[in-house]
Amino acid sequence: MRVGFDARWYNKSGVGRYVAELLPALIRAGCELVVYVNPENPVPGLQGAPAKIIPVRSTKYSLAAQFELRRRAKQDKLDLFHSPFYMAPLALPCPLILTIHDLIPFLFPIYPWPKQWLVKTGYGVAVKRAAHVIVDSQQTAGDLQKIMNLPEKQITVIHLAAGAAFQSASTDNELQSLDKRFSLRGPCIVVASANHWKTKNLEGALMALELARKSSGVEFQVVVYGPNDGLRVAGGKKRWRTFDLCYLGYLEESELAAIFRHAHAFVMPSLYEGFGLPLVEAMACGCPVITSNRGALPEVAGNGAQCFDPFDIHAMAGAVIELLRNPAELQRRKAAAVKRSSDFSWEKTALDTISVYHQLHHQFSAR
Repeated sequence: MRVGFDARWYNKSGVGRYVAELLPALIRAGCELVVYVNPENPVPGLQGAPAKIIPVRSTKYSLAAQFELRRRAKQDKLDLFHSPFYMAPLALPCPLILTIHDLIPFLFPIYPWPKQWLVKTGYGVAVKRAAHVIVDSQQTAGDLQKIMNLPEKQITVIHLAAGAAFQSASTDNELQSLDKRFSLRGPCIVVASANHWKTKNLEGALMALELARKSSGVEFQVVVYGPNDGLRVAGGKKRWRTFDLCYLGYLEESELAAIFRHAHAFVMPSLYEGFGLPLVEAMACGCPVITSNRGALPEVAGNGAQCFDPFDIHAMAGAVIELLRNPAELQRRKAAAVKRSSDFSWEKTALDTISVYHQLHHQFSAR
């Protein structure tokens, strides 16, 4: 069984993380892969791997890419083609497996209306063309059934996981290194900024932390990572002068993991997530998580994190204060986070994905 995988969508995003983590795990599990890559942005970690790597010169959204991938699928004698993004090739000579991470464009106005319409149309065409759809959560599976009328039998839920960098064991002098490099001082609370900021509710997180600072009298540092768009829309550093806000921008996985390991909490009150990968990454590092009860976040959090209405800044502030004042509660939440994170692994994600490959291949071979 030869599986083609469209890795051209690798970038600094949730989809990019999915591609970068799943592909090596599939290869380790013995899957025979033909990986189509953007030669100007190759997926790290595949050099020397037992997989056929094919550069695709056509740009991702072009008509030429459609013809090139169709030709390659025939030439490479693929049994299946897996696209990790909704912009999948349409005229393939083999069954298409599609991964849908969320249906946010159908639920929130995150783009100007012409682009929103185009994105929704792209989702619709791809889902109708797909022989099977993999989703990250039960939440997204339910959304697909309700919004796009996709039969349950055509959907498989496969959870994501934290990468190898995200683990609870710290290295020697790690805290001193963070202080030296980023001027970080404990205690600190971590929040994330994002390009698609409209559903991330960064402002709600910062409002809760502002309230926690005023109510508790405890000094703490707020660490914001990720692209500046979300922080800028939330008023920038100047708006949040009541506490010590440190904006770090993009971080390497090893840097973010080290910060999670020494933080008192990660606050993620998104209005919706199709999975919420940063939540699992923080939990894997033993960082207590305060998150939203919307979308897939409660499903992923389980007993490893505290969930609140994303607009209830008083409840979130109270949870932060308890972690700052109560060392026993902090340790209990750290242990719960690590325990829950152990339920997720890329090895399991890869094996479950290969199981879908085999089922679909058997189904179409029988026909």
